[in-house]
Amino acid sequence: MWLETLFYLFTAHAVTDYALQSDFMASRKRPSKSRHLSDEYGPWWWWMTAHSLINGLGVAIVLSSWYLGVAEAIVHGLADTYKCQGKITTYQDQALHLLSKVVWMLMAA
Repeated sequence: MWLETLFYLFTAHAVTDYALQSDFMASRKRPSKSRHLSDEYGPWWWWMTAHSLINGLGVAIVLSSWYLGVAEAIVHGLADTYKCQGKITTYQDQALHLLSKVVWMLMAA
């Protein structure tokens, strides 16, 4: 059962973090000193929040737990923000995402 749940969590991650994230969203969610806090598309953190909530929804659906979905959205958003700021690498970002899925699964058990 755990392997099945991990499969669904990792697959949901692949869908929400890759397939559902357009290049436009990926570029808009990046904090940048060269951009104003807000422009015609809104501030970067709107896009980061939307992306994080989409990832949280994947966890919430798989585990039938809204609070673990909220936890995922928070952790996902922090990891992506650090990645976009150059504080962690893409590999570290993805490792945090996958590790968090294991933690959520254990908390749901």
